[in-house]
Amino acid sequence: MRVRLIAAGAAVVVMGLGVSASAATARGHALEGDWGGMVGFHHATVGKGYWFSCPPLRNTSDLPVEVLKAELLGAPAHWRTGEFRAARRSDTHGTTLAAYDASFVEDPDLARDYSKEPVRIAPGEESPIYYLVRAEVVTSPVSGEAEGCRVTYRTGNRIHSQVLPSAFEVRAGD
Repeated sequence: MRVRLIAAGAAVVVMGLGVSASAATARGHALEGDWGGMVGFHHATVGKGYWFSCPPLRNTSDLPVEVLKAELLGAPAHWRTGEFRAARRSDTHGTTLAAYDASFVEDPDLARDYSKEPVRIAPGEESPIYYLVRAEVVTSPVSGEAEGCRVTYRTGNRIHSQVLPSAFEVRAGD
């Protein structure tokens, strides 16, 4: 009987470890990035896609991070969001602050998407890869603002989510 209790106790401990080591996302603090200004489109219309660049990512921690995705944060309800891409600064001759859907077809420097695999950033380094997040205005009013980028990344076996402040706007016209 004692053997069964020990085995049952070990199974509960192992199962408990599995739960605590699950895919729960922790609030991150390893990345630094802030534009300090507004990136926007004027003369926007319903049905078109607008891409905003998240701030450049610098790993301020002592551990390497692997960036998994970026999301537009705080977008109005009349914007469709969720898509993201990643570009290499050396390919695009710097950071493209904003782009249209057509930019990824017309500009060969933006053609390669690095978001399909995790992007590794060494401790204390700035990533050569930057992220762009998409917004599509689906209904009027066209005008609106979003407040930043949420970046999801991994350190070791842990997943983190961190908000980087940025200001994005789409306007119907001046």
